[in-house]
Amino acid sequence: MSTYGAPASYNVAVASSDIPNAWLPDSRPRVASGGAHRILSIATQNGTVASGQQIQFQLPANMGGSGFLVSGSAYIRMTVNVTQAVAPSWSFKQTGCASSVVQQMSLLLSGAQSETIQQYNKMYNALIQHATNGNYCANDSRLAENTYPGGFLGSASYTVCIPVGLGLLNAKQHLPLFLLSSAQLQITLAPVLEALVAGTANAISEYTVSNATFIAEQIVPDSAYEMGMKQMLASRVYQMSFDTFYNNKYAQQASITVPLGLNSSSVRAVMWQSVPFIGAQRVHAPTSGGQTQCYLTLDGALVSNSQLADITEQYLEMNRALGNIFDITRTSVGPADVIANTDADAGDLTLAPLGRGTYASGAYLGGLSCQRSSEAGFGFVGTPVNQAVLSWTGSASTGDFYVFVALQQVLTIDANGTCNLIR
Repeated sequence: MSTYGAPASYNVAVASSDIPNAWLPDSRPRVASGGAHRILSIATQNGTVASGQQIQFQLPANMGGSGFLVSGSAYIRMTVNVTQAVAPSWSFKQTGCASSVVQQMSLLLSGAQSETIQQYNKMYNALIQHATNGNYCANDSRLAENTYPGGFLGSASYTVCIPVGLGLLNAKQHLPLFLLSSAQLQITLAPVLEALVAGTANAISEYTVSNATFIAEQIVPDSAYEMGMKQMLASRVYQMSFDTFYNNKYAQQASITVPLGLNSSSVRAVMWQSVPFIGAQRVHAPTSGGQTQCYLTLDGALVSNSQLADITEQYLEMNRALGNIFDITRTSVGPADVIANTDADAGDLTLAPLGRGTYASGAYLGGLSCQRSSEAGFGFVGTPVNQAVLSWTGSASTGDFYVFVALQQVLTIDANGTCNLIR
């Protein structure tokens, strides 16, 4: 999946000028350090877990072998087991992607909840459709997660690998596990209706996840490096910038006013989508909901004075919000055939180039950019916002309405391993 990363100028790790000369490399030949590189494989301690329950992974922490978790390297391998009457015929919900089973994902560092993404499955599927490209969906994502499989699965068990999309594990910097007192990844599984779609009238009564394993790369420097970092933090803190999402779900109405108490120093974008039909045999295809107008205000200031009634304008503004406008490599995709108020068929799970109809009725994501010019050094690039208000009007009056807010934050870690967030 394409990451929603911050520009390099936003990274505020310990400055190179703070590193003692004794630790800097010189031109003379030397023996390689005692550091190591390995691939971690950590099994959950929860065993087999049912829908709505939580999976936990205890990551290494503290000095003496924890090192850094390499950014962008983490995924979870798991087996999904489905209980369905008569013969199995099912798929993962939206886009057929296995991340549909993840309702919430959280990272706890040194006992503090450092990042939590609600409605993770809806947000992830929106990014799959609009922040990657057709080749990625048709090959990489399909192989790993069964994205757009072209039909329903006939086996009751299926093993997949889902990327971990938390900002702290996909930042410009690697996560320094050795500075932390503990690190835990938590995943809450979605209810059956949110996670899976039945290919027949035979009901899916339950699903479980077994053999869940967290896999990532780890870089372990030698002990002198770790001790030096600890000593350096006696008078300062380690700082790590990252992007994350604040997501909410609301009951769909024909007219919605959503107040968002963000209290954030950097809001990059606000995005939304409507899922007007939520039956067990529906793929939860995101739609425009018949949008006729949508306005966003940030602390009373209007972001755009256009009412966003035209579907092509909605598409371009969404791409601007993702930083994709007129991008020739990241291109949107959608299903071959989606009629949101009918039961799913193979066409709903078949990848196709996006058209106006399938964008509006099967792969919709609206959005407005809140991005400002990048500032040097410590500067956030989004807009500081205390209270945002999204005012939406359309024709859909049943189902769910989702709002995704892209934010920038900074994690600080002191010499004692205490973590704090600069929001």
